[in-house]
Amino acid sequence: MTKATALRIIYFLVFCCTGAWLPKLYDYCLYKGLSGPQSALILSITPIMMFAVQPLYGFFADKLGHKKTLLFSCLLAALSYLGFLLKLDFAGLIAVTITMSLFYNTIQPVLDSMALQIAKDNPKFSYGSLRFYGAAGFASTTIVTGQIIDAVDITAIFIVSAITMFLAFIFCFFLKDEKQAIVENITYTNVWGVIKNRSLLFLLLCVFLVSVGATTIWNFYSAYLKDNGANDSLVGYGLSFQGLCELPIFYFSARIILRFGLKTTLIITVLATVIRMLLYHFIKTPIATLPVELLHGFSWSLFWVVCVEYVNKLVNERWQATGQSLLYAAYFGAGAIAGNYWVQYFLGRGMKVADVFLINAGLVLGVVVILLVFLKKTVRMQ
Repeated sequence: MTKATALRIIYFLVFCCTGAWLPKLYDYCLYKGLSGPQSALILSITPIMMFAVQPLYGFFADKLGHKKTLLFSCLLAALSYLGFLLKLDFAGLIAVTITMSLFYNTIQPVLDSMALQIAKDNPKFSYGSLRFYGAAGFASTTIVTGQIIDAVDITAIFIVSAITMFLAFIFCFFLKDEKQAIVENITYTNVWGVIKNRSLLFLLLCVFLVSVGATTIWNFYSAYLKDNGANDSLVGYGLSFQGLCELPIFYFSARIILRFGLKTTLIITVLATVIRMLLYHFIKTPIATLPVELLHGFSWSLFWVVCVEYVNKLVNERWQATGQSLLYAAYFGAGAIAGNYWVQYFLGRGMKVADVFLINAGLVLGVVVILLVFLKKTVRMQ
């Protein structure tokens, strides 16, 4: 089995896991009877761990090797999902979520770094064409998980997560070790050279602000649909359709970026996020939201590919995992933390999720203006 084939399978399985638990974690909190602030804390643990630990994990991935990091993280993440099946009080739930997040957060930035390296070594591959299989995994799991929840209960999401992540662990053995020459002379003091990059910091700030607004989509999409009368099966169909809409965009992302350039493509994707949230605000019938998910490929898939490629151009090759970890820390870490509490604040004041979408559309529109004014024109992807 080639490294590219193994990576495709691991992407698929890891995102099967993600699609099983991430969109449903807020529903699980409600199932456990948690209050609004308690739910916000649980939802924020994974982003907090991403923000606090991920840059350090990226350094060790660059230092120790990607294969070892993935084997370690996938196995322990798979085991940690089983902890959610125990009878846990709030403190126990916090402990299990922290444990899961510690290992889960490491995986995707390392996969992205490996995909970028494969794309560099072999012109027939691109990051988007490899990440395509993650979208396929997400789409295939969300619809099945929704039906399982209706048949059993919400805890089924963690059984699916544990199984798919353990399978990812098995396929990690088929990955080939990286060349040690790339990492053997790395010291932690060199991380400062990545962090002080002003262009990178500006990009990360914009990513953070987009994440604050888009967290409503990631964590409260299910609650939004249920506010309008949807059941778990319909939520599953919606999430699955999102994943399906990612597939063509991931596959053709390299061509799109080559045609329009990184800056223009980034602005288009952020504007698509604004339009998407405005439509969510005005639509009140759950089934009518399905056509809106056609924007998911642009507002998320293409957005993420552009950000990954941007970071890849701004960071030295030997610090790929560190750079990608900082990107994950900005979007899934700091941005998601702020976004969760931002949404909970408005929900606590009696607003519906649909109303929060309107507020966040205004926030992300501000990012579009910032990018238009301050983002330097960049060369097109070679």
